[in-house]
Amino acid sequence: NGEVTHIKIQNTGDFYDLYGGEKFATLSELVQFYMENQGQLKEKKGEVIELKYPLNCADPTTERWFHGHLSGKEAEKLILEKGKNGSFLVRESQSKPGDYVLSVRTDDKVTHVMIRCQDNTYDVGGGEKFDSLSELIEHYKRNPMVETSGTVVHLKQPFNATRINASGIDHRVKELQKENAQLTGKAGFWEEFESLQQQECKHLLSRKEGQKPENRNKNRYKNILPFDHTRVKLKDVDPSVPGSEYINANYIKTEEDGDWPVRTYLATQGCLPTTASHFWLMV
Repeated sequence: NGEVTHIKIQNTGDFYDLYGGEKFATLSELVQFYMENQGQLKEKKGEVIELKYPLNCADPTTERWFHGHLSGKEAEKLILEKGKNGSFLVRESQSKPGDYVLSVRTDDKVTHVMIRCQDNTYDVGGGEKFDSLSELIEHYKRNPMVETSGTVVHLKQPFNATRINASGIDHRVKELQKENAQLTGKAGFWEEFESLQQQECKHLLSRKEGQKPENRNKNRYKNILPFDHTRVKLKDVDPSVPGSEYINANYIKTEEDGDWPVRTYLATQGCLPTTASHFWLMV
């Protein structure tokens, strides 16, 4: 109704709730529940409060090792599957919103270190305070922490995120344009492209059409092929020529939402000299 409503969220230390009703282990679960179950959240007078569009706040840093909203289990899975000893990332704390967590792979296990944010400074529960997350990370890259067990926690190589808030895209582009002189000497865009090429193929949907002999030379990369069920088929072509209706492109449709019309987009590869005419035929 053109007004801003403030709702207190109780944190007991064990769970989050709205002073009654459903209880949740994390703040994100609480918000997700009320977004997905419209009508559950009401004012005292009974008027329904709708949660529809999250207004994202700016990330505390544009560094690529910051993963934002990522759970501890997700961080462990990522670093153990794709990282190596010394790989690290920083994420938002789900148990203590406003604080952060440094997740580091050490001796083939993941150590989580709480980073407190108080009075616009950051620390790891004691010792030196820093004005930014970046300064804190740089300090502990040079001066490794030691666990109570005696294990030394080395921050050797960042485990970079590829997911970002749309509002921070300008800053991320600047970060990706920087060369990583310490590790590879390559810019971030190239590093991310290389990591995509190294990922195992886990597609569950068929891509057989692009693998046919008559279509292989129309693909810029042998492993980037259109999915058969949503691929674009060219019209006004000679059906007697094998593969004449093939182009490396897919339709992408937005999900149905009562408030927004369904839109359809085209995702396609950059043209090859031999496929430029196919591209314009598609357009």
